[in-house]
Amino acid sequence: MRWNYEDIDYASINTEAIRDIDFLFYLIASASFIEITSDVYEKNLVTFYAGDEEVVSWLEKVWEPEELQHGKALRKFVQAVWPEFDWESAYDRFKELYLPHCTLDEFQPTKAKEMLARMVVETGTSTFYKAIENYSKDLNTPILAQIAHNISKDEVYHYDNFEKAFKKYDEIEKLSRSDIFKTIYERLKMVDAEDGRLAYKAIYETHTGKEFRDELYEEHKAKVRKFAKKYYPYKMAIKMLLRPLQLNRTVESVSVPVIQSALKVIGI
Repeated sequence: MRWNYEDIDYASINTEAIRDIDFLFYLIASASFIEITSDVYEKNLVTFYAGDEEVVSWLEKVWEPEELQHGKALRKFVQAVWPEFDWESAYDRFKELYLPHCTLDEFQPTKAKEMLARMVVETGTSTFYKAIENYSKDLNTPILAQIAHNISKDEVYHYDNFEKAFKKYDEIEKLSRSDIFKTIYERLKMVDAEDGRLAYKAIYETHTGKEFRDELYEEHKAKVRKFAKKYYPYKMAIKMLLRPLQLNRTVESVSVPVIQSALKVIGI
């Protein structure tokens, strides 16, 4: 791996600068849950791509270990800044809520389309962590910026590998641009997926001892949207989302506002 979370100086975190930022706590803790559950995603992907030794080997030996490291790095950051938070209990609650949703039924119908969907996911994660990195610089929290920078770079690398596999399968399936655009757009609409809400619910119930209400998560999302407007790298996201379409410059320039509007519609 290109970096090791154990080499990060968590002891030097300026906890006082950020421990009262409630939405950041939920954002980072939720991300740690989702990243560290990547072993479930990996098993489903390996099943879906069984027989493709190149893809399966990369998923098992590279993608999963790197995703798990992201979760470990974020978990350690959360525990350093918010030591009173019972991470283990909250994560157990998250798994109880979330694992029943992790099935192959949610996958795309073809292998090329599923690789496209994975590219959309990696676009979302790489740009999310880039936004966290940008925000961290304003907060003067270099350790969080370092972690977010490292994870974002990993996710871009993952995107490149999923793109390579997409091209291989597309040689067989020969998806039209319409098929590609539809798959990208449909996966984009799933950005506000169940995993984020269930992670928030598990954290809230464990951390406060109170009953979760949907309006609490809506309030949290409103804070995240406000954060995204200032720090989210829209140009980076649009460039990555459009790449599978292989558009010429003229068509791409027309498509950019469509994609940007779609991102805003789904709350990014």
